[in-house]
Amino acid sequence: MKEKIDFSKGLIPTVAINRTTGEILMLAFSSSESLKLTIETGFAHFFSRERNKIWKKGEESGNTIKVFEIFSDCDNDSLVFLSEPSGPACHTGEQSCFFRKIIKFDGETAETEKSKPQINILLELQNILKDRKENPKENSYSSRLFSSGLEKILSKITEESRELCESALKGLRGKEKNSVIWEAADLLYHILSLLVLMDIPFEEVLKELRERRK
Repeated sequence: MKEKIDFSKGLIPTVAINRTTGEILMLAFSSSESLKLTIETGFAHFFSRERNKIWKKGEESGNTIKVFEIFSDCDNDSLVFLSEPSGPACHTGEQSCFFRKIIKFDGETAETEKSKPQINILLELQNILKDRKENPKENSYSSRLFSSGLEKILSKITEESRELCESALKGLRGKEKNSVIWEAADLLYHILSLLVLMDIPFEEVLKELRERRK
């Protein structure tokens, strides 16, 4: 690593983040040896304070975390792993260990309410669409859409694209912009439906967008 990590005070906190969704997966601790193993193998290794030993994330559950980039903070005494999990990061079965919202800033407490990045709504919708495709429901628009096939979905994407453009032109002329939000949501929904129909994970689209940041 270019920077010398400061282990002079012992173990350092390490946060694993899903590089696709931005969701914080877990917080653990790294030693110089566990960090070396992470760098050598490309998979997250940490030091267990409870067991007093190095452990590979997922060595028992199989839910490993592949690390793509490592960042240190300004003092070089804490780390971030930009990662891709192979399954739930939490032993409870949740995708992230940070799934309980403790307090809202309006003063309300919500100890069991999950808190996730907004981008996750697209991934959640993708999972719902997969279920509607594989387990059709009688009163579900999504199920009917999938049963209609590719041509129907493509015609809806064409229709929603046109309506979004028309709404955008009206918005630029100073009229109500809420319709742009509505039509953009419609378009994204039908694009996701197309991806699910073709068995293309939305994560692959996000990866492609990441490559276009150059």
